[in-house]
Amino acid sequence: MKKLSRTDSPFRRITIIGVGVIGGSLGLAIKKRFRSVVITGIDRPDVLRKALRRGAIDVASRQLKKTVADADLVFLATPISVILKLLPQVACAIGAGAVVTDVGSVKRGIIQSARKHFLHGTFVGGHPMAGVELSGVEAAHPLLFENAVYVLTPLTRRPGAAVKRFAKFLEELGARVVTLDPKLHDEIVSVVSHVPQLTAVALTNVAGNRHHSSPAYLRLAAGGFRDLTRIASSRPEIWHDILAFNRDEIGRALDLMISELLSYRRALRAKGKPFARMFNEARRIRSRIPKSMKGFLYPLKEVYVFVEDQPGMLAKLTVSLTRAKINIKDLELMKIREGRGGTFRLAFESREVAARAVGVLQKAGFEIGN
Repeated sequence: MKKLSRTDSPFRRITIIGVGVIGGSLGLAIKKRFRSVVITGIDRPDVLRKALRRGAIDVASRQLKKTVADADLVFLATPISVILKLLPQVACAIGAGAVVTDVGSVKRGIIQSARKHFLHGTFVGGHPMAGVELSGVEAAHPLLFENAVYVLTPLTRRPGAAVKRFAKFLEELGARVVTLDPKLHDEIVSVVSHVPQLTAVALTNVAGNRHHSSPAYLRLAAGGFRDLTRIASSRPEIWHDILAFNRDEIGRALDLMISELLSYRRALRAKGKPFARMFNEARRIRSRIPKSMKGFLYPLKEVYVFVEDQPGMLAKLTVSLTRAKINIKDLELMKIREGRGGTFRLAFESREVAARAVGVLQKAGFEIGN
């Protein structure tokens, strides 16, 4: 398929209802990729002012009916409960041939409601799996969807031309589009997203409040604990609707999790090495996850580099690779020891590029790890 030009877009007039971190990031990503698209935002006046300043929208509006009627594409980027209230209003106002989509993290209820209201116009359920712990348009970023999985749940099992056009549009923003049945989507995210959120909250509360040695726990918390509990910083208002609208699937997943943990408690009392099977099974399963948790289309080759704790060392690393015209596809700080330095994980698009990067970095004096 012909790649769209910098100004070409299948949608010329886009409306984003709810210009928070996801809606704002959509606006920034669209403007970065398609400069000629006119984006109208609908939200509170204070939010719209911030969105205009950031360049996430071109026009601020409070007139939902008129703005939706003029749009080729409408994003409902609000909490799930608000999306459900907006669906009938948007369905009445949308023009024939326009596409309406949402960004809700739970899909079954939204799709059931959309089937009742969207007799004309095209509705496509959507879930960009690229959220962050922060909220508000201040936290929006144009690269939020780059290489991120973006799930679509169309109203029918055989998506029409409009759905395919929307999927192509999302791919032009850098997203990896996956189509799922809404019920299957909710089952999957209960395990890979919703229960992990509750697990992070529970573990953080145990370490900080419940255990008799809580104060010492937080002082000793190292990288593994921080990584495992990172999402515990999420704001509760983001999760209220998610937990409410997917309570059945989350409940089933929690039952499985509790059963698994109880088996571990029994294993602690057993003789021999009962955890060997559990660890090996977890390692085998985890090895099937794509190398990058960000959902890169192709496996990346990783390189681990130790960087000394001195001013300018990280800049030296990136400049060395830049001069060699080597692009870093992903970068993550894995471990850090104050006063000594830290280990960075760098990811490159191929084994050949990674090998070149290793040579460049070793020549620049960096220590390469395993």
